[in-house]
Amino acid sequence: MKPEQLQSQLTRVLSEAISGLRDPRVPLIVTVERVTLTTDYGLARVYVSAIGADIPELLEALTHARGHLQRQVAEQVRMRRTPTLEFRSAEDIL
Repeated sequence: MKPEQLQSQLTRVLSEAISGLRDPRVPLIVTVERVTLTTDYGLARVYVSAIGADIPELLEALTHARGHLQRQVAEQVRMRRTPTLEFRSAEDIL
C-alpha cells in the first residue's frame, strides 16, 4: 500500500477512534488534520486541531489514550507492525 493511502486510512481510523474517547479533556469535535509516517512506518505523527480547545491538554489526553488508539489502528489497518502514535498540534504542520 502506498504511503499516501496508508496515511489517509490512518486519518480516518484515528478520527473515528478519537471521537469515541470519553475523556473530559477531549472536545466533541477533534479534527485529525494530517498523519505523516516515517519512512520505516515506525512512527506516525498525528496533527490534530479542535476549535476552542486547550491544545496542550488535548495532546496530553491523546498521549494518555495512545495505547487504546494504537489498538484501534492495529485492528483496522493492515500493516506489518503498528506505528507508534505521536500527537502534535496542527499548528506545527508548517
